[in-house]
Amino acid sequence: MLPPTKRRPKRWLKRLAWFAAILAICVLLIAWFLLSRARLASTPGGVHASVLIPVDSRRSVAIPIYTGSGERVRIPGFLDGPVVRRGADGAWDARWFCEDREGRAGGNGRTLAIDCAGKRHVFALEASQVPAPVQPMPADVIVLSDIEGNRAFLDEALVELGVMDAAGAWRHGKGHLVILGDSVDRGRDVFAVLWRLHDLSRQAGDAGGAVHVLIGNHEQYVLRGNVSRMDVEHLHGLRRMGGPTAAFARDTVIGDWLRRLPVAVKLGRTLFVHGGISPEVVKSGLSVADLNGAIAGYWAERTRDVAHGPRYDAVLGMRGVTQYRGLVEAVEGSYDAPSTAEVDRIAAHFGVDRIVVAHTQVPQVETRHGGRVLAVNVNSDTAKQQALAFRAGEPWIIDLRARRNLGEDADPPRTLRDFELSSEADRAIAMEAVEAMRRMSRLPHPY
Repeated sequence: MLPPTKRRPKRWLKRLAWFAAILAICVLLIAWFLLSRARLASTPGGVHASVLIPVDSRRSVAIPIYTGSGERVRIPGFLDGPVVRRGADGAWDARWFCEDREGRAGGNGRTLAIDCAGKRHVFALEASQVPAPVQPMPADVIVLSDIEGNRAFLDEALVELGVMDAAGAWRHGKGHLVILGDSVDRGRDVFAVLWRLHDLSRQAGDAGGAVHVLIGNHEQYVLRGNVSRMDVEHLHGLRRMGGPTAAFARDTVIGDWLRRLPVAVKLGRTLFVHGGISPEVVKSGLSVADLNGAIAGYWAERTRDVAHGPRYDAVLGMRGVTQYRGLVEAVEGSYDAPSTAEVDRIAAHFGVDRIVVAHTQVPQVETRHGGRVLAVNVNSDTAKQQALAFRAGEPWIIDLRARRNLGEDADPPRTLRDFELSSEADRAIAMEAVEAMRRMSRLPHPY
């Protein structure tokens, strides 16, 4: 017979196991009770958006559904895609989603025409060349940022600024257009924005101009498969075209183009990055070419689950050029705003007089640090809509009539119904949502 001291741990283990089992049962009962009172919110087009868990008679907690699932989905007028893959022989295969159905075509021509909702959409499939990220300052430069899938605003603003005409033809001659990152996520028309910029890049190059589209943190999220900032109807379209990862894969026209884009552009004595330049980036000693080489190397990794290091930190880390906010505001617990002397050292390191940044919202295009920093992210309904321009190397601010129309102060339109725990389909929705969150939780952050 074992002495009491040897038996006691077993008794405690049994008690702990019983306690854990009871706790798990309690959690399941609470979850069951809450879900039995929950409601399922969907977009007017029928795509599942969230499960609303009631807190009291007036308030609910919304648990987002990142699956793109839906019921009897029909999204009037919505064309998503196309996702175009090229084979080794130059032939292409295209998939798209139109309102409530998928479309598919193949060929080897230079254009793809899609008829959707009574409109014909024509896409030029020739690969767009990415312009050199370091060039002399052109005579005329227009800067916009944080378009975030807002095709209507982008088109209206570009026409108003004389960059293109109403048919989408380049009108800016030898001028340059800089899109300062975050062209994707949040808005529904992500592919429409990317195809527009892809096409303008080709046209501008033919005319002696250039379109510089920079990588921001949201392009990073999209290419890593993080769907948490995607519009749910766009996510539904991606799901019908093979899924969000496949839609932006390297073998697609748009996926390949995104992976060739820079994180830093230098025109004359002006540096453009999405987030900002931290003192740590300067300490790393990296140049513009080094930063762009780092992002290219990152996408070239087979798994992209790379070890953190100074080069990748300088690009993708919280103090890297796609994430850092310190040139506009400090982030409590992460970093202080640099002093003006530090900003002067940043400018000297890159051989520039000023740095143009986006990422952090401002109420209008603003300057910081005695004009060394220009902040241009006005992606808000409450911000004054402006574009930054450079004329003969000097910055100008242009007021715009175009509006973002984000509907930030309004509740999103949705339809509601009871969440039915007895329904196998509803239980599947809940399980799919949990699995989607699990997948995203495994993605490394901020990489």
